[in-house]
Amino acid sequence: MITNHRGFLSYPKSNNLGDYIQSIAAKELIGKKSIGADREKLNIYPGPSLNLIMNGWFMENPKNWPPSDKITPLFISFHLNPIAEKQMLSLSGIEYFKKHEPIGCRDIYTQNILAKRGIKTYFSGCLTLTLNNNKDHKREGILVLSALDRMMPKLTINNFFIQLFKFSNKYWQYKNSKRRLEIFISEQKPSKIKYKSQIVDVKKFSEKERFFLAQEQLDIISKSELVITSRIHSALPAASLGTKVIFLTDGLDHINQKSRLEGLSDYFYCCKTTDLSKLNLNEIIPKKSCKEISKDLIEKVNQFFSKEE
Repeated sequence: MITNHRGFLSYPKSNNLGDYIQSIAAKELIGKKSIGADREKLNIYPGPSLNLIMNGWFMENPKNWPPSDKITPLFISFHLNPIAEKQMLSLSGIEYFKKHEPIGCRDIYTQNILAKRGIKTYFSGCLTLTLNNNKDHKREGILVLSALDRMMPKLTINNFFIQLFKFSNKYWQYKNSKRRLEIFISEQKPSKIKYKSQIVDVKKFSEKERFFLAQEQLDIISKSELVITSRIHSALPAASLGTKVIFLTDGLDHINQKSRLEGLSDYFYCCKTTDLSKLNLNEIIPKKSCKEISKDLIEKVNQFFSKEE
């Protein structure tokens, strides 16, 4: 009897280590040799028949939706990019979702959007909440991981003069947030401070090296006492690995950012830099523990692959 291969999503052109961390979480649950399938080219997937864990952010190229018939998907921890909604929820897109429902949604926003189209859904949370800290590390210091990078003003050719007009205001907002964060960190008197970025240069690192850097980032998170970030896939792994998290929401007012947080923000502590001056580290307690949702995610994945047997 011929069975499908097991698959995880890959991101050959991504500069965001958060994507590779999501792949690592999926690969850990697959437990066997697996095949990577490019998220942006699932419609022309050329490999053998695949049972694919369909987790993460979708997508940059919605015209490439729905996926190939070679793929049997498990929709879990799925997020629909607001900009991609129109194309991904075409008649053929809705039909594809209904064929493979219920859709496990990473956030409440995605769940509501799909449900409005008559698609059966449930809130699954993110697969990165299943990551385990199997090593007994000595924890020390604060890891500042892409804490304010989305606030940094940038000038590009597109809408250059509009951006130039707004640049000064954005620059001072960034500087003020940075100053408040620096004061907070200095007041904690940490034994060690590390500054890291979740964004890397794809020209300098191969896809294999980016996987290595993502694993290295997880190791650093697991050895830290506190992670300060504005990246979901730094915050969620930290929560899963038992590391305290402060998730800064400065500069995350756009729908593309806010939509990703609905439901997930229950699993880590959120605040703005204006709140840091009155924050006690003992108060950093998330609304929900990730243990129950982690258990549910693992069960769903195991059930999906048990159909092969």
